[in-house]
Amino acid sequence: MTLRPFNISDAPAILSWCKDKHAFRLWSADRYKDYPAQPSDMIAQYEGDNLFPMTMVDGEEIVGHILLRYPSAGKSIIRFGFIIVDDTKRGMGYGRRLLQLAIDHACNQMGVKTITLGVFADNPSALKCYQSVGFKITGEDSYMIDGEKWKGYEMEYVNYNHKNDETGNQSQGHE
Repeated sequence: MTLRPFNISDAPAILSWCKDKHAFRLWSADRYKDYPAQPSDMIAQYEGDNLFPMTMVDGEEIVGHILLRYPSAGKSIIRFGFIIVDDTKRGMGYGRRLLQLAIDHACNQMGVKTITLGVFADNPSALKCYQSVGFKITGEDSYMIDGEKWKGYEMEYVNYNHKNDETGNQSQGHE
């Protein structure tokens, strides 16, 4: 499996993986106004600098999607968002592989040490997947989604092998 830049032609497949409004909101929170979203809505989400939407493919088959973005001008942290795997492939390791590829890209190609993401408490399989690759819960928050209060977790991954001090020395260990 490989991670490549997102193409507009990927959007119909990716959007089809959310079979109902609840699954759609678990994936997108309140970032999209309407369900179901259209490919043009997806493109609108990715306009602007510091946004790097990626698609995971197995051969030619689209099997996953993730957005990497710099949340601040410092570019020392990447935030993952819009993480999703083909609903027919869940529970088969695709989510874990998507995250591993995205972590590798963020750390080795983009040079970041820290990666953050948010996940709803009502999405235990995603939470478990994120923890399986080294993300740790760092906080809790809540959001109003479609008129309901949803609890969420803030998570963080730290690459301890990344050069992170003025001398260029690397810390030992990898979480």
